[in-house]
Amino acid sequence: MIFAGVDPGSESYAITFVDELGRIVEYYEIPTDLIIHDSMRLVKLIRDKRPSAIALPSGHGLPLVKASKIGEKEIFLLTLADPQKEGPLRSFLRAIIPEENAFTIPSVIELESVPEYRKINKIDMGTADKVASAFFYRTIFDSFVLIEIGRHFSSIIVVKDGKIIDGFGGTEIPGLISPGCIDGEIAYLLCKYSRITKDTIYTQGEEKRSLEILRIISEWYSEKLDLPIIVSGKAKDKIDFGIKFEIKYKEASVGAAFIANAIGGGIFRKYIDMLNSSGTVLDYVRLKGWEEITSLIKT
Repeated sequence: MIFAGVDPGSESYAITFVDELGRIVEYYEIPTDLIIHDSMRLVKLIRDKRPSAIALPSGHGLPLVKASKIGEKEIFLLTLADPQKEGPLRSFLRAIIPEENAFTIPSVIELESVPEYRKINKIDMGTADKVASAFFYRTIFDSFVLIEIGRHFSSIIVVKDGKIIDGFGGTEIPGLISPGCIDGEIAYLLCKYSRITKDTIYTQGEEKRSLEILRIISEWYSEKLDLPIIVSGKAKDKIDFGIKFEIKYKEASVGAAFIANAIGGGIFRKYIDMLNSSGTVLDYVRLKGWEEITSLIKT
């Protein structure tokens, strides 16, 4: 049996195929810019391998929803982007909807192992690809703090006794390029006199501050819970602490394939409880005025 996993990176989409024993059979990377125009070719590449299960690129996550059940509402929840604009993830998801053996995977905020109080007024505690990276390292370690530092975004995932218990996502922690959390007063002024766009939360970060915050949070959890710190991602050499593995494949893509293996009854099925999840990423916002947003989404 063959299982497939897809990582939707900012610069490239990575596709990994593994067998029932978790051995990598094939691996591809395709520039993200090409996906929006040629997603059907990528879907055909996956389909031609006849995988028993496919872990879809899932953005902000949904708990194991079949591709055939994905509609416009689900695509919005996965992308949280303007439905009038095309994008690589939206294009890929629409192309792969006919596949009955393809599933979305959850993000951190949807995991039942994360205490609810940590989710309040959050959306991005770690996207679905970060959960896939954590799943990859779960096959090696029972407990750890995972720092994933990409060229644009960074995240921290905390795993204790095989379960994710906390996470800090790429729009919360400053990345090498992304700014992380926006000061509330800045958000107010931008909304009053200009606007907040995806470019606002994706650009103008401060690398030095990003590295400081990654160290502060990861070392606090490491010392409190006696956990090793693992560092992964394209820019992991920017960090001068933690355990680093020399892996020539994207951990998120391999982890997604491992998740497909688990869903399909392969060797990693013993870790499937790590993915117990429910709800959506919008379920925990309590801010005043948010009800207007949710009413718009429902319509």
